[in-house]
Amino acid sequence: MTQEQTARPDSMELFNPFADGFIDDPYSTYHKLRAYEPLHFHTGMNMWLMTRYRDIDEMLRTNDLGRGEQMRFFGNFEAGSAIDLVSRSWLFGMDPPDHTRVRRLFAKAFTPRRIARLRPYIEAKVDELLDQFAADGGGDFIEKVAQLLPVAVICHLLGIPDADHAVCKQHSSAVVPLLDPVITEEQLEKAEAGSAWFLEYFDHHIESRRRDPQDDLVSALLAATEDGQKLAKHELMNNVIFLFGAGHETTTSTLGNGLAALLLNPEQYDLLRKDLSLLSNAVLEMLRWDSPVQYIGRRVMVDNLVVDGVELERDQVVMGLLGAGNRDPEQFADPDRFDITRPEIQPLSFGAGIHYCLGAALSRLETEIVFEKLITRFPRLSMDGVPPRKGLFAVRSYTELVLEV
Repeated sequence: MTQEQTARPDSMELFNPFADGFIDDPYSTYHKLRAYEPLHFHTGMNMWLMTRYRDIDEMLRTNDLGRGEQMRFFGNFEAGSAIDLVSRSWLFGMDPPDHTRVRRLFAKAFTPRRIARLRPYIEAKVDELLDQFAADGGGDFIEKVAQLLPVAVICHLLGIPDADHAVCKQHSSAVVPLLDPVITEEQLEKAEAGSAWFLEYFDHHIESRRRDPQDDLVSALLAATEDGQKLAKHELMNNVIFLFGAGHETTTSTLGNGLAALLLNPEQYDLLRKDLSLLSNAVLEMLRWDSPVQYIGRRVMVDNLVVDGVELERDQVVMGLLGAGNRDPEQFADPDRFDITRPEIQPLSFGAGIHYCLGAALSRLETEIVFEKLITRFPRLSMDGVPPRKGLFAVRSYTELVLEV
């Protein structure tokens, strides 16, 4: 054994998402791992970790790395359980040709025109929430704005009644921990209960729209056809459930992370206040600097795949650390600096290739409307200290963001 081999650090020393302080600052760990070994096989997690932007971007675009049969979550769940049933046929977890067929059918209904038609509703909802925020003299931005808006928008899109918004949000939040590498028994029980509730709720909702179509996405998906084919019931229902969860959890995180970034860098807040034409670029920088989604998993689909001279075996799991790729100094100069004027920002936060986030345009529209109205109405927002983080690795967000207005 060589001296180099004996000196090789343990994988958990290089990357331990459960270590104290990791949730508050994962980026220093990403930098350390990238500097030591950009493509690292983590013995404790039994998977490859990617930290370079170019490697992750290629991972998301090549068919040599796919989702693979039944690759959905890290945790164990029983076949036939509600978690198992609700997560089958998610676009997120499908490979071609099934992915191609289902994605095309969704694209026929979830069109840019339908998204653009949501603007008046989003603007009115933001005004309503900010009116109340102002009347309260501020408070927790996460609770009063960042959580309420995306839920209202996705419910409006799907035709879900106002009275059901809160319970839908409650069960959706219970399912999110499934995305983390380790889940507790309590979290698993809540995720199972939430999944069962969604299966029953959306079964009734879809059948209601089948009998009586309305001007909403569910009705449009029921009518969508491609070469004479339509979505199977489980494909439609499960992907509507996935769209509901993905459509608000990540947007809530983007709003909270983005506002915190601006307030922790007040010169950038002031710059945006003086020039709102920077808003679109600012949102991209928010997504790059503190991505709401921190990793995407893939499975090796071919024999002996070579990446940067390293041979990966069929069926091995690869975790692309999106947060690391978004802070890669080979791709972004001075990557730890938050700079809303940064040129040519293409963050990995919405993915890439065939799995590029279906709701990316809607999320960006909501975020831009919120920040335009927020900064216009409250040019002197202030935040007391650094807010606390949620204890999740996969979806990065704050538990609260208390502001004075």
